[in-house]
Amino acid sequence: MFFSKTIDRLALYDLHRKRSKDKHFSAFSMDTIAENEFYKSSIADVSIILNESRKKYMIGTFSYESLIPSGDLVNDTLTGEVFLNENDIDKPNVIFVHGWRMDSYDRIKKIFHHRIMKDLGWNMYYFSLPYHLEREPENSLYSGELMISADIDRTVESTRQAIVDLRALIHWIKANKKGPVIIVGVSLGGWITNLTATLEPQIDAVVSIFYANRLSYSIWNTIPGKFIREELEQHGVTYEDLIRYWEITDPSQAVPKVNKDNILLISAKHDQYIHLEDADYLWERWGKPERNLYNCGHAGIVLCRKKLASDTLSFIRKKLKR
Repeated sequence: MFFSKTIDRLALYDLHRKRSKDKHFSAFSMDTIAENEFYKSSIADVSIILNESRKKYMIGTFSYESLIPSGDLVNDTLTGEVFLNENDIDKPNVIFVHGWRMDSYDRIKKIFHHRIMKDLGWNMYYFSLPYHLEREPENSLYSGELMISADIDRTVESTRQAIVDLRALIHWIKANKKGPVIIVGVSLGGWITNLTATLEPQIDAVVSIFYANRLSYSIWNTIPGKFIREELEQHGVTYEDLIRYWEITDPSQAVPKVNKDNILLISAKHDQYIHLEDADYLWERWGKPERNLYNCGHAGIVLCRKKLASDTLSFIRKKLKR
């Protein structure tokens, strides 16, 4: 336990060496709206450019315009990497959703990519979250700075943009591919994946790894959110306020539209980024779907790559055989 927590704290120290220089606070001003309407989506107009062939795969990028424009042209053009099996008749389609502040897909690729290409031949899509990677504006200090911040409204709208655009990609895959759609989210990507699972019935299986649950809880009670919390408190925002403002982003407020038997939750007992207490809360609210608990911290994303890959891929393969 001590070793796991120490590694996480060292990583968090490094994380906070780069933090927002500008203040982001804005007060909450959104009207109350039903969740299904707020996250309503349609099919994306996806463009795929394939420029490489390797190991029976066609490799390139997919892109489409966001269905929820933020007004920032860079952020509103969604671009991700795609790997399509050359014999794509009914291959499963796996969408990977990365974590907060990730500036590449490398951490996810190091877990899954080689094994899927070598042993399974599934199609893979790497989805970019708002204000991350290629969607990071020039005025952003780091990838993801503008997605989660003390700007209460923009954080909600960024969440909405992520969910609506992810659902739009799922709809496109369902309309253009024959194979099932699986969503795999890591950390913040797990939170987005979980929230999407409460809204989108066309998902065939979900794996959520070291996932965040209530964003308000994470910002108020964990080390990664401490500077955002400080800024909110400076403007008189209480924890109770934040719970209310961000309630529409809480996946534990609804039950999944995905079959519970097709959901795998993976958590780390000593996670300093995402407390097990909050991860437990989602698991219980969802009726206790299949779950794996690792004896590590959040750094298990790196240190437990082989186990993560084995557990995740075994679960998906088992569900696809039904």
